[in-house]
Amino acid sequence: FGPDVPAASQHWGVPLYDVEHVLITHTHEDHFNAATFSVLTMTDMKKKPMHFYLSAAGLAWVEQIIETQRGMNGTFGSMLSSLLSQGKIALHALEPYQTYEIGGKRITPLKTIHRGCGAGETAQNYLIEWERGVWLYAADTSLYGEENLAFLGTWAKTHGALDTMIVEGTFGSRRLPKDSGHMDAYQLAQQMADLRRVSVLDRHSRVFITHINQVQHFSHAEYQNYLQIHADANITVAYDGMRI
Repeated sequence: FGPDVPAASQHWGVPLYDVEHVLITHTHEDHFNAATFSVLTMTDMKKKPMHFYLSAAGLAWVEQIIETQRGMNGTFGSMLSSLLSQGKIALHALEPYQTYEIGGKRITPLKTIHRGCGAGETAQNYLIEWERGVWLYAADTSLYGEENLAFLGTWAKTHGALDTMIVEGTFGSRRLPKDSGHMDAYQLAQQMADLRRVSVLDRHSRVFITHINQVQHFSHAEYQNYLQIHADANITVAYDGMRI
């Protein structure tokens, strides 16, 4: 729910007042943005609340912001407080590795080491079982540790491999330390190998790389070429306007 959502809403003809469920990975502003929430204050078309789902630590941070800024006009906290009191939004905590029924889909959060704004908050990735198969949305993240790999390996024994994975490749050509909380191209190749090892990915799984920043130096073609050589996966570097 970042700053480009209102423009995307207009471009793709998807009114925000029709959206009912939003999975929030974490509370950084490119994923949980005050300006985007302000759009919800500018319409009376919203007849149902928009439900936001966060980690427990992420929700605790939001509640703290609301409490400390409730009486301060024009702040993010006062805006959220107003939206909640009007019934335009609702906030919910999701526990990692538990499966929830949300909007006709089965949602299972995975815990990562990418730190959010809240005390002890780390980003959640989401396994999504829906009419287009099983997808894993993984932004922001880092290399999965044994807890996630063990969970996914057990999960794959009953569900099979993923149909689609959308994963961040934030730093591309720029090498990162292992515990940075983000991914570079080298780590993406390693992540693909780890996921194949536990049978979460196979040759039919589609992988799309997103969340690419501007401090790395691959062009789109160079990034794609690197991954085709080094990542043994059906992998595509995404681009603006891409539809899958």
